[in-house]
Amino acid sequence: MKRLIGILVIWVVLANSAMADVNDFRCFKSIDLKNTLRLQFVFRTNKDDAGYVIYQSGSGPIPVKLMKETELRRVSGRPSLFETRWREISSTDTGGAYAYENQGAIIDNFRYLRKDGKVFRFVDDSEGATDNGCAWTPK
Repeated sequence: MKRLIGILVIWVVLANSAMADVNDFRCFKSIDLKNTLRLQFVFRTNKDDAGYVIYQSGSGPIPVKLMKETELRRVSGRPSLFETRWREISSTDTGGAYAYENQGAIIDNFRYLRKDGKVFRFVDDSEGATDNGCAWTPK
């Protein structure tokens, strides 16, 4: 009986971990571009400083690392406002960075900062979100 309870406890913990991994993402779409870019930003639940980005028309996941989190404003009775920056990890060091402002679970002013200084702005794409990730309609 103890063994069965132990197995059930392990199963519940693993199931909850798997669900957290699946649901810890955000879908975004670009603004002010002729051809809309769509991306899925995934926050790894087992590593607070690591994640990856998947573009709708990309060749695969791009690993990212948390570089900096700066408190912009402390708000009484609510979560503080932060600016968070992530850097793409690549063997060629050609990757850019992602930055956004967040207050609790709310993410705003999401942007991609290319190495040459060009900035791509994104907004939440909740229409593309499913339980298992972003699902965009084919182009």
